[in-house]
Amino acid sequence: MTGKKAKPFSTKQNISSLNQQIKTKEKLVQKIIDQKQDLRQSYIEAMVELRKNAANKLAGIKNNQANFTSTMDRLDNEEEIFSLEIKELLDRRAQLSKNLIDQNASIFIPKKVTLKLIVIALVALGSGLLLSRNYQLFNQQWPEKGIQN
Repeated sequence: MTGKKAKPFSTKQNISSLNQQIKTKEKLVQKIIDQKQDLRQSYIEAMVELRKNAANKLAGIKNNQANFTSTMDRLDNEEEIFSLEIKELLDRRAQLSKNLIDQNASIFIPKKVTLKLIVIALVALGSGLLLSRNYQLFNQQWPEKGIQN
């Protein structure tokens, strides 16, 4: 009878031992589930933080690009304005220089008179050369030519 009593006791022990192992394994499974949940939560938080940082960086990049574009546009406009002002100043300087030259030229001799005097001088010089050709000075033979004749 002792053998039969030992068997049920041992079966009860086995059941108890299995129950304890099951509880231990269930606790381990629950720990793993909790760890997985914690991991998911920290992953979600990390991704949210990364997205927030990426959004901030993107906003910073867009802000820098907008600043660059607006500054470049402003500088282009300033350059265009200064170029137009320089052109205007150059035109005014050219006009003033022309006026000064015209004033200085009119002080001495008017343009029409100067042109008439130059034409008269050229006609007189040309006529003088033609008339002087008839004189001995231009028609005399050189000694070499005289020797040849």
